[in-house]
Amino acid sequence: MGFAETLRDELEYQGMQVKELSQKTGISVNTLNKYRPGSTVSPTLENAQKIAKILNVSIDYLATGKLDEEINSENSDLQKLIKDLKMFSKNDFETVRLVVKSLREKY
Repeated sequence: MGFAETLRDELEYQGMQVKELSQKTGISVNTLNKYRPGSTVSPTLENAQKIAKILNVSIDYLATGKLDEEINSENSDLQKLIKDLKMFSKNDFETVRLVVKSLREKY
């Protein structure tokens, strides 16, 4: 997975629209739309940093769609949680996503 697909998926996961990302990063909607799937435009390092910061993810994750080494560790509690989440129904997963979003906003 590349930057465009990861960005699309992360925006969907966080329930954020391109317009909101634009407002938070200062990157125009037109520029952000150039990073969408089907486009061959890649962001500048500066724009990738702004996007990663607002989405609270690493640039590596945005570029590759792969989680950090710590998350990929077989002994990681987070890895175990991810495995559990994969077993949830779509509705249950959406409920968990909303709870996580609410907690993230709290902190």
